[in-house]
Amino acid sequence: AYDEQGDLKGIPQRGLDHFKLCVAVKKGSGGNEMTKALVKEMIRTKVRRVGRVMITHLLKQGGRVHGAVGFHCRDGEFYYIRAKAILMATGCNGWKASYGNNTATGEGTMLAYEAGVKLTNFEFARVWNVPKLFAWEGQTVLLPLGARFINAKGEDFMEKYSPVFGGNTAPHFTTIAMAKEIEAGNGPVYFDTSGIAPENLPYVTPNSGWQVLNHEKLKALGIDFFSGRTEWVPQVMATFGGMVADPYGRTNVEGLFAAGRSRFIDSGTYIGGFDLSTTATSGYLAGKTLADAIVGQELAPELSDAALNAYQEEIYAPMEQPGLGWKEVMRRLQEIIDPYNVCLIKSEDSLSRAMFYFQQAKEELVPRMGAADPHCLYKLYETRATALVTELYLTASLERRETRAGHYREDFPERDDSLLGWIHLQKGETGIQTSFLPVPLERYKYPVERFYSDNFRF
Repeated sequence: AYDEQGDLKGIPQRGLDHFKLCVAVKKGSGGNEMTKALVKEMIRTKVRRVGRVMITHLLKQGGRVHGAVGFHCRDGEFYYIRAKAILMATGCNGWKASYGNNTATGEGTMLAYEAGVKLTNFEFARVWNVPKLFAWEGQTVLLPLGARFINAKGEDFMEKYSPVFGGNTAPHFTTIAMAKEIEAGNGPVYFDTSGIAPENLPYVTPNSGWQVLNHEKLKALGIDFFSGRTEWVPQVMATFGGMVADPYGRTNVEGLFAAGRSRFIDSGTYIGGFDLSTTATSGYLAGKTLADAIVGQELAPELSDAALNAYQEEIYAPMEQPGLGWKEVMRRLQEIIDPYNVCLIKSEDSLSRAMFYFQQAKEELVPRMGAADPHCLYKLYETRATALVTELYLTASLERRETRAGHYREDFPERDDSLLGWIHLQKGETGIQTSFLPVPLERYKYPVERFYSDNFRF
């Protein structure tokens, strides 16, 4: 979309004048258009696509990844894939929340972890504001144009917690404020869109994608999202954690590359409208680097029948006996992570208690899962991945004893620059092994003097 001067319509983000989101003429169409373009190019270049296959193991030989095995999620057929290198673009890791993150469970992270890849940023969770009774997106655009969060008293409470930016900030700060308000007895919290000027409504009204369906159903029920207020709640979506990789997608495991949100790419707070640019850029860089790396590379020898049979026995073992359904275990993982003192306002006590409950689930529930068919087996592997993501999140959150970006520790409410760095997580002999890598400030062209999270008072 363009303004009156013919320039791209840019909406300032997070209260920062230099950081803007350019709105599309068709709201919500960007990902759809990118998908169409990618599929068209794959057809042109005769790239083979294999869908509905759950990869369960990456194959390594001499420290290098040389293939993968898995199964078809509908007919259960076993798949053995030989490869000179592998690019992981498996998205973010989460707890099967509503909205678009229902499929984000961390299978890629589980594969990477088992292969020895370093992981990081798992202490930062993506906790969003969402309507209580339906799905919606777009506060990145709505807040700068006049929408606001108010409590049950009608107060714009973000002015209290965010005196510099008000409500025009990342969801990680508004959700902490929401939890504080509800804890103080000022809930429920509402999202008020009545302050959006009529001339700006075309930029925020859905006209493509899934949101159109919601908008039309709400109107049929007599609810106009843009003329009043609706009750909103914080909801845990996913983590910002991912594989450690260099700018060109190389991980610490030879032959394994990462792109998009399967690698750590965010700053610990959500940046609106950032997904398409990060996936396109990181995918291009990693893809080109991988292509150059496999020139002259030979395929590893084929696995023996005995080795392949061993993988098949392990993969299909949950189908051999009845057990707990995946939904029961997934719900328990959600119950552990969803409390506000675990996902938003953390402390040593609350995180340790959550870890205790998690270890119970890990020992007593996860091993007892069974699968009646290939589809349920696929869901079982998703749930195993979510269990690992839960453990990574709790481990990293306990390790970072400070408040930084979207990670808020009530018992360590200040930023501690001795912890200005990345907490790395890796598979060790007895479980998750942690290490710390300081941010190399001496290599930065410009000094780091200001921190966005310092603008908030919790």
